[in-house]
Amino acid sequence: MNIVVVDDEVIVARSLTRAFESKGHKVSVAHSGQEGLEKWLKLQPDAIMLDVVMPGLTGPQVIEEFKKRKELPVKAARVILMTAHSGIKGRGPALLLGADDFIQKPFNNIFDLVSHVEQLVGAGK
Repeated sequence: MNIVVVDDEVIVARSLTRAFESKGHKVSVAHSGQEGLEKWLKLQPDAIMLDVVMPGLTGPQVIEEFKKRKELPVKAARVILMTAHSGIKGRGPALLLGADDFIQKPFNNIFDLVSHVEQLVGAGK
């Protein structure tokens, strides 16, 4: 599985990268919304782990920008919004923003998160 992790917190991006790579997945990291959007379009990942609050483009803004470019031949990725902030409370609001799922940070068990994303991507095939 190919994954793009978009998070401005280096420790979060590094932790997710190590967890996914330990399970044999390929991970690309972006530390801003704009960089994440570019990697999403270029790499066409199976999943994108997208932080909600970042400088520049926020996670929801990245989703909106991606939708504007939907005419491009881009493989659909599963979008998982994640945040430590309380502005988005649960999966419902995240789905309304265009995500496939929502994860609250800090993660309880990062390997459970990896399994969850594997299942989410597998369900979309």
